[in-house]
Amino acid sequence: MTTTEFTNSTTPARSRDGRDGYDDLEPDLRRHAESTVGDPGREERRDRLIREFLPLVHNLSRRYATGGHSSEDLEQAGVVGLIKAIDRYDPDAATRGALAYLVPSVRGAMMRYLRDHTWAMRVPRDLKELSVRVRRATDVLTHRLGRAPRPSELAEETGVRVEEVVDTLAAMESYQASSLDAPTAEGEPGIGERLGSEDTDLEVVEQRGTLRRLINELPERERTILLLRFYSEQTQTRIAEQVGVSQMHVSRLLSRTLEQLRTQMAAVEPDDGAGNPPSATFVPASPGQAITTR
Repeated sequence: MTTTEFTNSTTPARSRDGRDGYDDLEPDLRRHAESTVGDPGREERRDRLIREFLPLVHNLSRRYATGGHSSEDLEQAGVVGLIKAIDRYDPDAATRGALAYLVPSVRGAMMRYLRDHTWAMRVPRDLKELSVRVRRATDVLTHRLGRAPRPSELAEETGVRVEEVVDTLAAMESYQASSLDAPTAEGEPGIGERLGSEDTDLEVVEQRGTLRRLINELPERERTILLLRFYSEQTQTRIAEQVGVSQMHVSRLLSRTLEQLRTQMAAVEPDDGAGNPPSATFVPASPGQAITTR
């Protein structure tokens, strides 16, 4: 049977209360430990033991359930721990009874589940484990000192370096992420509304500065034609009248100037890693058409 089938099993289990409530199962646990795969009745006995110990798993899951994970999630993890503990049950090691042997295995499986699934961010395992000790030491020291303990005091209490305590405290802030839609004080924007967005102009800031310098280095006539065309948005015919050349000549000068800027920009800016020169866009200070050198 799978863990889901065990937890969803409708087979009623007898009421088992107190430390001695499972003592009657110890003989079957011993027989299961002494049997080998393929022995007659082994699988049926194993399934019955798992079902009989399910109330234990259920009670533990309710004790350790958190707001982020239901008791059903923990119960699934606990059943896995129970099955493993039954399969490796050692009568000689279980000197204090079956529960003293099985409970730590079930509880450990649940704690590992919480450790691996309740943190909002991926945190190193050693910090997760140390966070448990730091949290306990914090409770003890707060009660003893009447105030929140300092990292140095936590380090002394837990027997680790101050740097490790500081790292652990920082990691504990990532235990549960805040929702971007979480309500805030009246009139204040939510977290999601305060987050910045990607500025597409950042990619062309450096290119824009380089292009401005190259335009300033152009001969006066070419620079004037370029600015009249793309800043003032004048037609080539109108530009020709102001500069004193033909419209055809204005067209040739514009084409030559843009080609020159394209070549100079390609020599200044690195390619994109695929052998393609970068595009360079110059956005005028006033509304109008942009100059693109590619």
